[in-house]
Amino acid sequence: YRKAGWLTCFSIFLLVLAGGIVRTTGSGMGCPDWPTCFGTYIPPTSINQLPENYQEVFLEKRLAKIDKYVNILMGLGFKKQAEKIKNDVNIKKAHPFSAVTTWIEALNRYLGALTGVFALAAFVSSFQYLKKKKTVFVLTFLGIIAILINAWMGSVVVATNLMQGPITVHYLAAFLAVALFMCPLVKLQKDQNTALNNFKIKKALILTAFLLVLVQSITGTWSRETVDLIASQGKLVNAEGHLNLSAMGLLFAIHRYIAIPVFLIALYLWKKLGGKYKNYYGWISIIIISQILAGSANILWVLPPVSQAYHIFAGGIIFGLWLYLLLQFFVNKYLAD
Repeated sequence: YRKAGWLTCFSIFLLVLAGGIVRTTGSGMGCPDWPTCFGTYIPPTSINQLPENYQEVFLEKRLAKIDKYVNILMGLGFKKQAEKIKNDVNIKKAHPFSAVTTWIEALNRYLGALTGVFALAAFVSSFQYLKKKKTVFVLTFLGIIAILINAWMGSVVVATNLMQGPITVHYLAAFLAVALFMCPLVKLQKDQNTALNNFKIKKALILTAFLLVLVQSITGTWSRETVDLIASQGKLVNAEGHLNLSAMGLLFAIHRYIAIPVFLIALYLWKKLGGKYKNYYGWISIIIISQILAGSANILWVLPPVSQAYHIFAGGIIFGLWLYLLLQFFVNKYLAD
């Protein structure tokens, strides 16, 4: 169970990296359908393998999925969002075939399928805890549900032509899945962190840092989608040739500056209250610095692919480390069977 569970968590973080590469290379629509790619599970390598009217064929299929998604939103009461999607002209654009973007997106999906295999193995293995540790089974089951929902959100992202909103939900749902799988794994650890020096101070600082990172993740994903919006309006670059910060809005400012208190908390824990997890605080501090540098590169040189992908991946790793530390302090008290 532990092996399958940790493999699931690690593969989700690799999916975050893969998703960052997909995003930065513009490969999100490399496969116009889902879960297949141009109607097959092994995508084409040449346009000659596709029918002449392939753009119209797959656009029609995508629009049919959009209608179903719009009806679901209407049924749930999200009429404004449903109307926005229904009337978005960009959704009706067909995309030309590119072997490079198609295979980048396909490899991302293969990794997603592998994650599903690991998650299923963990779920099957969790049946052994049904009698003695029901919480382990329940959280693993919820983790499976979260992965399935996120897979569905992947189809929505494709159907809506990378529309602002579904991408953010898709990204954050991956973190929810990690949390659900990590909780029982920490619960099953033999060496639990129950009696530590400065327990209350550490607990408060770690909880604060985690909540700040959660806000940073939300504002960061939304800001990345804002980039696409202002790019379509011709406002992406300012007069100096850098990212147009004034057009990015308040959420981007929050995203940038919230890194400072998170870094200071990690640094304080590392220097003053390290204890058993001192190395974790140290690595978080180093990764935050590298992420700030990558973010600065994104602003100065307007989102280079390498710094973009690393910035997204590092954000996921920071979230995962704070989550792991948070669970060490809270899991015993709040996840008792």
